[in-house]
Amino acid sequence: MAEYFVNDLAFTKPEPRHKLCARDGLVTLQQRGKDNFLVRYGKQVYAGLRYAEAAAQYGACVMHQAACDGLLDNRAKGERC
Repeated sequence: MAEYFVNDLAFTKPEPRHKLCARDGLVTLQQRGKDNFLVRYGKQVYAGLRYAEAAAQYGACVMHQAACDGLLDNRAKGERC
């Protein structure tokens, strides 16, 4: 897995030679061939992911985005503010 950052926060098109598979706010899932995925969350990019890695990373990014938007409580059980 390769992790890198891009300059632009706004998503305009898939990375070169990638197909857009899913998008949720700032999170995108892109595919480049068989079992080769990329997850982008804002400026952060996780590339060269296999199916299971991409599924876990995409889910983590969507949940983090929801927590930042105040849509879910991500505190551990028993944790207080």
